[in-house]
Order: sequence, then structure tokens, then C-alpha cells
Amino acid sequence: MEIYVKFDGELRKVDMKKLIRLILILLVLIIGLVVGIILIISHVKGKSSGQEAETVSEGDILTKDYYSFKDTELKTYEMPETALERLEESGPSKEDTLSGVYEKMQRDYPDFAGYLSIEGTKIDYPVMYSPEEPERYLHKDINGKDCNEGLPFIDARCSVKPQSDNIIIFGHNMRDGSMFGTLDAYKDKKYCEEHPVIYFDTPEGRNEYEVMAAFYDRVYYTDESAFRFYDFIDAEDKEDYDRSVERLIAKSLYETGVKAEYGDKLITLVTCSYQEENGRFALVARKIGNR
Repeated sequence: MEIYVKFDGELRKVDMKKLIRLILILLVLIIGLVVGIILIISHVKGKSSGQEAETVSEGDILTKDYYSFKDTELKTYEMPETALERLEESGPSKEDTLSGVYEKMQRDYPDFAGYLSIEGTKIDYPVMYSPEEPERYLHKDINGKDCNEGLPFIDARCSVKPQSDNIIIFGHNMRDGSMFGTLDAYKDKKYCEEHPVIYFDTPEGRNEYEVMAAFYDRVYYTDESAFRFYDFIDAEDKEDYDRSVERLIAKSLYETGVKAEYGDKLITLVTCSYQEENGRFALVARKIGNR
């Protein structure tokens, strides 16, 4: 097939090979331009997402993805025999010796803040508090040795003396169920009814907390307007306390019948969950007895 075009009043034959070559060159240039634009957009979005990830969670250490399932062989959590003996001395039948035993523990392990346990569960560990080095126990045992599961530890923003309105304790969600690997069993109301009390003993004495709320949540971006349960540590006043407690209860998967009044001390156990990006599972409990 021959093609002619009129140029300066004359009909001229079009060179088909040159025309096809020119079309192919144009197509390659167009494709290259489109691909380049896509790559630039992807790079900009990726960089933006990276910046958002860095600011996604003010104050929530878990955001840094330390709390993920471990497929590698776990190192066994170890506590020195002397420490175990001291903790055995502080059993329920010897409550009067608790303060002395824990004072010795703190002397040997300065970051030791107390002992956390829930009867009938795997949660039965010392809790650490190192505000000068908040992430110290992410992957270290009580001796400071490296271990995958680390130890439960208190949010560095909390105060233990005097005690904050809400003590937040982080723990790994381990595949083998250790640390806080079974915490989300509290998603079922029946399980909560069977394990309603959290024990958090400190050098100041034995403390019991009754579960008030259990819920799934996530870490929010800094520009999102939302109640961040992990930021509730000390209330500004009664109104702030009451409002925060109402929001915590509203998040709960079920009603526990437990309420908190201004002045009541709370404890919140937090671990990662995988129902969504940056997901969390939290268990909030109110201190029984003295405030």
C-alpha cells in the first residue's frame, strides 16, 4: 500500500519504512516517559510513607516492629537461682515478707519493678523499668543478656514512685505463648471470667487488679484524631480521668461490670496483634482495695 501526502501543492510519496520507524521511536519515548512518572510517584509515596511510619506512634515503643512473631529458635528465659528463691519466699502465704524480698531483688537488679502474674495462665514474669533506656528489655533478660523474648517492661513515661494513674506494661506476643503471647485470649468473655484478676506485686506490697476492659486497637498516625489508649498515663483532672476511663470501657469487646473512679489506679498490658497494620491488643484493669 502506497501513501501520498500533499506538500507545497505537490503529491509526494511517503516512505513507509521511515514512517514506521518514527512511530516506533515515538511509542518508546512515550512508554519511557510514563514509566518514569510512575517511578517518581512511587518514590515520593514511599518516602512519604516512611516519614509517616516514623511519626505513627508518639510514645508507643511497639511501633518499631520489635514485637513480631519469631520463627527462629527461641532462647530460654532464665532467671538466676537466687532470684527464683527470693520470689518463692514471697508467695501468698508469706505476704509480710514481700517488701523485704523485693527490696533485695531491686538491689541485685536495679531495673526490677515488680512481678506480674495471672493465675492459670503463662503470664508469670518479673517486670522491668528503665526510663533512662526505655527499650533495654525488648530483647534482654533480667541479667542483661540477649534473648529474643525480652521481658515485660513499663512504659518509660510512667512513674512507679509515686504511681501513675495508669501503669502501661509492654510484652512480646511470642508464637510459643510465652510473655504476652496468650494475652489476646481475653478476647473471649468466658476466659476473662475465669481469669479476672491480674497480680502486680511491687516492693511496696501485693497488688491485685480486676479486669475492666479488653480490646483490639492500633497505633494512630500523628495527624489522626483519635483516643490513643497508650497515651493515657496521668489524667489532668477528674474530668480527664473520667472521660478516658469511659473511652477505655467503650473500646472493650464485652462488658466486665468493672468501673473505675477518679483516684483508682489502673494497669494496662499491651502486646502486638495482627488484625490490622500496627495492631495492638490491650487489657486494662483497676486496682482492688487501696488506691
